Amino acid sequence: MVLRAERIAHRFAPDDPATACYVVLGLSALLCLLRLAALVAGDLPLYFDEAQYWFWAQTPALGYFSKPPLIAWAIAGTTALCGDGSTCVKLAAPLAYLIAPVFVFLTARNLFGPRLGCYAGIAFATLPGVAFSGFIISTDPLLLAFWCAALWAYERALSTGRLRYWLAGGAAIGLGLLAKYAMIFIVLGIAGSFACGPRPPRAWAGLAAMAALALALVSPNLLWNARQHFTSFSHTADNVALPGALSDLGGGAAVVDFLGGQAAIIGPIFAVALVLLLVRARPVLARPGHGFLAWFSFPVLGLLIVQAFLSRAHGNWAAVAFPSLTILLVAWAVGERRERGLRLTLAVHGCLFLVLAGAVAVGTGPFAGLGRALDPFRFIRGWDRLAEAVVQDSAAQAADLVIVDDRPAIAELAYLLRGRPLRLRRWSNDPLQPDDHYAMVWPATDGVGQDALVVSRDPAPAALLAAFASSRLVETVALRPYHDPKGTYYLFIGRGFLGDRRK
Repeated sequence: MVLRAERIAHRFAPDDPATACYVVLGLSALLCLLRLAALVAGDLPLYFDEAQYWFWAQTPALGYFSKPPLIAWAIAGTTALCGDGSTCVKLAAPLAYLIAPVFVFLTARNLFGPRLGCYAGIAFATLPGVAFSGFIISTDPLLLAFWCAALWAYERALSTGRLRYWLAGGAAIGLGLLAKYAMIFIVLGIAGSFACGPRPPRAWAGLAAMAALALALVSPNLLWNARQHFTSFSHTADNVALPGALSDLGGGAAVVDFLGGQAAIIGPIFAVALVLLLVRARPVLARPGHGFLAWFSFPVLGLLIVQAFLSRAHGNWAAVAFPSLTILLVAWAVGERRERGLRLTLAVHGCLFLVLAGAVAVGTGPFAGLGRALDPFRFIRGWDRLAEAVVQDSAAQAADLVIVDDRPAIAELAYLLRGRPLRLRRWSNDPLQPDDHYAMVWPATDGVGQDALVVSRDPAPAALLAAFASSRLVETVALRPYHDPKGTYYLFIGRGFLGDRRK
């Protein structure tokens, strides 16, 4: 089967530019359709981050507590077309990965020719991390689509000097910043390649035009942040906060964990290929096109390795390094005459994509017996039980006010209880500083004197229960069919809400 897949993969890398483009576009469209079919068949519940983004989309704005606004705008668009079902909420992710591999192909084709470009487009479309990410609505698919577009436009601008490419790059960078602030990493690649590589005439003017357009596109979000005391930037800074003491260092274990995450994203075969490439980095990067790509991958990875050592770095933070790194690995493999191994890698990654799509299509049911440690759907399982319990208990206790003290629960409840006559409110850990967007727009400041149903993962939320004249436990709800402390919620009835007295 693998040898047959290898022969098929060999045919997927033609030398004709038009045919190569059609192959990449066709494969991207096929993968998009497979994702959508799997999502429809599996009808997976939303992860709480996905539910939060859906909530943002109900009130499109220029910014939100923790992210720029493009993901909310995208969800608002897709749900306007086909409703609030989970597949429609996720729709922008498969569509983004329909586009991104095409720009990877175009960039690689311009640098190395159509055959290698075809390999690169297929390789990026089937990366394990991309395969997984395409089933989840998050900021990464949108970010990567615009990063790939910006990489292509910038390479064309440097090669031709034409203003339209500089402006296309500026538009892609500006929209990428509206998707996720990690788009700013592209400045590292632009600065390095611009300073060290050949430049066309009037390149400085083109670069200024690109930067001006990018800034113009992101400026509404910057102004929103200024009016909101830079809440999005503060949240981002908190995520990457440096340690206050040596004991807080992430250290070598955090670096190993981060590197393991990168190996999982590109797959173990490409991870080994990257190590081999780095062993002979100097002659490899001296080849035409290779050095350009390196500027858009290695500085990002190096910076985040340092970040992991000093504090922490999540695996997806380096996602923007992988479009150029994928092209670089493909170019190295072809240059080292390892094309057969490359085709086998693509075949294996394609098989992994099918396995993942099959798991999504089957749905959550068959995996429940794997238990807490192995259940891949653990964090999306059982929220409907909590929603049902909230509806029943609020009716039984005659309390339409529901106060929730954690983000996952209020995000899921806001989505699952949409259209219900219940008033959800968010109790913040810090009364002077909102914990999230829910605390900004649904603070627990009204309802004084009323009864409320309290939802907490804490079996004894002292500060919250102290805000009532009296309270008692009503129900304990276990979300999973196996023991999971993080999946157990406690519902209390609070009589006579006194308001937040901690201020």
